[in-house]
Amino acid sequence: MRRSRGGLRVAIIGLGQIGGSLGMALVGGRLAARVIGIDRDARVRRRALARRACHEATADPAAVRGCAVVVLAVPVRAILALAPRLAPLLAPGAVLTDTGSTKAAVARVFRRIPGAVPGHPMCGTERAGIAAADPALFRGAPWVLCAASSRLGALVRAVGARPVRMSPRAHDTAAALVSHVPYLFALALSRRAGPRPPLAAGGFRSATRVAAQPYEMGLDLLLTNARPVAAAARALAADLRRAADDLAAGRTGRVAALVRAGRRPR
Repeated sequence: MRRSRGGLRVAIIGLGQIGGSLGMALVGGRLAARVIGIDRDARVRRRALARRACHEATADPAAVRGCAVVVLAVPVRAILALAPRLAPLLAPGAVLTDTGSTKAAVARVFRRIPGAVPGHPMCGTERAGIAAADPALFRGAPWVLCAASSRLGALVRAVGARPVRMSPRAHDTAAALVSHVPYLFALALSRRAGPRPPLAAGGFRSATRVAAQPYEMGLDLLLTNARPVAAAARALAADLRRAADDLAAGRTGRVAALVRAGRRPR
């Protein structure tokens, strides 16, 4: 996608960190003729306009009419509910995509919508909302696309991300291990430690940082990717149990081997 306004119209539904960041990248980089932000919250819409995350903002999903690209940047279960309602409003040849953290459930719904491509930018922080939006958020990040789309591929590259083609099942299996189980572990560790654990410092904050992500988003990624997350969590739990047994039994060599094998130098 060339650095010009062209005639591209993009609608972004959900102006949180991801949707707001995408809008800011498109508007600031002059990568679209018109970016329409759609969000139910009037305060979010005003903030998005002030931060130049869109050219216009509305609460009406019907504003997707006439847009070449429509992005659902809302929690996964909201994506599943919204997509069928948007389908009759899409212009011929329009591309519908999403930024949800799980893909198999989305793909089952998108399969019935011509031009729909499940997607997931692998970036973001535990911060939420339009206040956390950053036009540089996608730079260098992999952006999973579960079907071929030259238009989406160009848009992804234009905002600095790297398109990665992957099946929904492969995405969900990989994301369970590198993203969703760490979130589950952070939740469990936070609950075990309590609200004000003594001696908590950098290590604890790093291990529990992702537990701060929005409730609805976190719940959705666990519920819509339940089986892969459960399988990965059980495997990790088995590793932790073996490590606990080795520590309790004083098996120094096995503990040292775990530290060597699992260490990830910075």
